Amino acid sequence: MRKKRFMKQELVTLGVLLALGMAACVVLLVAPPGSPHAKWLPKCMFYHVTGLYCPGCGATRALSAMLHGDLKSSMHNNLLLFPLLALIAVLIVKPEISLKRPVAITIVAIVLLFTILRNLPFAPFTYLAPIPLP
Repeated sequence: MRKKRFMKQELVTLGVLLALGMAACVVLLVAPPGSPHAKWLPKCMFYHVTGLYCPGCGATRALSAMLHGDLKSSMHNNLLLFPLLALIAVLIVKPEISLKRPVAITIVAIVLLFTILRNLPFAPFTYLAPIPLP
């Protein structure tokens, strides 16, 4: 009985998260970043304070570009978004994977490496930086 209730709570949580994700996608379709309708989108505080790109810089523009079918622009804004979306899908199907220490260490190492490389001021690493907004 307890197991069944726990699964019901998980399904409700998953449903709420999916609904929020879909709502965010609709907003990005209607008001893509950089458009006059998207002035309310938050700016990256890490970039504002340090002048460096965080691992999430450009992710909103990348997701918006992906939703509009522009995969090249999407990948150029944040290349880490694609593996992150795949990881989220895997963790939804098999959440117990996230509890394994080697998985967590690998994810942290990849994110740190991506952050360091995208802030190097020479090619080919400059291609990892997001496209600046006009």
